[in-house]
Amino acid sequence: MRRNKDLDRRLDEAQRQRLCVWGRDASQRRTLARRANAGELQCVYKGMFARPEYWRLLDAVEQYRHIIRSLSSKHSRWVFCEMTAAAFYGFNESTRHMRNVNIAVTRSTYRRDYELMRHHYMSDIQYEVVDGVRVTPLLRTVFDCMRHLEFPDALAIGEAVARKGLASKRVLRDYFQRMLGDGKQGAVKALEYVTGQTENGGEAFSLGVMLEEGFAMPLLQEEVVYPLDLAHRYRVDFSWHTADGRFIVAELDGRVKYRSSSMLHEGDLSATVIAEKEREERIRMIVDDMVRFSFREAMERTLLVRKLERAGVPRLGLSGRQHRLSSCTVVQR
Repeated sequence: MRRNKDLDRRLDEAQRQRLCVWGRDASQRRTLARRANAGELQCVYKGMFARPEYWRLLDAVEQYRHIIRSLSSKHSRWVFCEMTAAAFYGFNESTRHMRNVNIAVTRSTYRRDYELMRHHYMSDIQYEVVDGVRVTPLLRTVFDCMRHLEFPDALAIGEAVARKGLASKRVLRDYFQRMLGDGKQGAVKALEYVTGQTENGGEAFSLGVMLEEGFAMPLLQEEVVYPLDLAHRYRVDFSWHTADGRFIVAELDGRVKYRSSSMLHEGDLSATVIAEKEREERIRMIVDDMVRFSFREAMERTLLVRKLERAGVPRLGLSGRQHRLSSCTVVQR
């Protein structure tokens, strides 16, 4: 297909601005559709296109942000909220929540949800501009996310906010207490378990599952020392010291350490695998039992619960989603 210099210039400019390209009229829309059918462009969202080789270089988070920036450019009065706004503040760490587009609306601008669009009524819409996009203010965004999500995801939001230093737990607690809305008590309860000590959203979500399933609050990122070589010190994701003196740890397996060049040991995949096996062997020599689990197992719960039970992790008697988390003690270190 013949080169279209005008389109090439638009694509170049869109990439510089971290945007997609869309048709401004029927002719442009037909041109973009033809190019996509020929494989020269990729339709990444309804009516939005990008060069396939450029789009593949972006991670899922930045792909989502590209789409939202483009929608913001097309609809300059839109204010994005909930997990869409959280993606721009940087505390939505889950691509599971980067599918829908969340927009704040008033009674006069309210529309029914359609396709991936989700409209959220607010009596008074305030906003800040983050990365060129109108989004609800930080504290309001945190509150809305945590009150509308299930406990493990709500805890992951609070953990991300605390870990990144975006707001203190005290500031969040004071703000939550002043606010009204469905799900407020759930947000307040999740906030009580926030420590900011988990290293990523997967660990925070897994912690939420453990607590909701009735397991005792673990220590987070406890350092263990290899007795045969004191230079080898390791932080473990979750750990419990039981009443009978047993030391149990649990670790979330993360694929990122094998996919990201920044996480590779000496820049080499095989060296990374060997180093990880050596680390696990040394930790197993220190502890009484070690549980390894995947994020999928945390989401599906059953296998994670069985592994923790088999290892003897203390359980508080209540389990499942009916567990009210009222008897757990949050341990700060």
